[in-house]
Amino acid sequence: MNIDPTKLDALKGLLKKPHVNSLCIWCTVCVSVTSGEYFNLDGDGLSTVSHCDKYDQELVDDAIASCPVHAISWQPCDKTGKYPDGITEHEDVT
Repeated sequence: MNIDPTKLDALKGLLKKPHVNSLCIWCTVCVSVTSGEYFNLDGDGLSTVSHCDKYDQELVDDAIASCPVHAISWQPCDKTGKYPDGITEHEDVT
């Protein structure tokens, strides 16, 4: 899906992607729930979000609900998939 660049300003705040914070305990539930499509494990065994053009809302919501430590949330992102204000994976957000 390509978004008309002239319309991106209207979408600010609407673009979002999953985020894994520092509470991740490498349980792999999110990877299992999404069949590895949206979450993977990094070298330390922590869950990371895979870059996708579009995330299945229902699958990610299931992963969020299934996380035993509530480490996953939806966060705003820009058109390249970067979180605002330099937020990175495994960083806590408010």
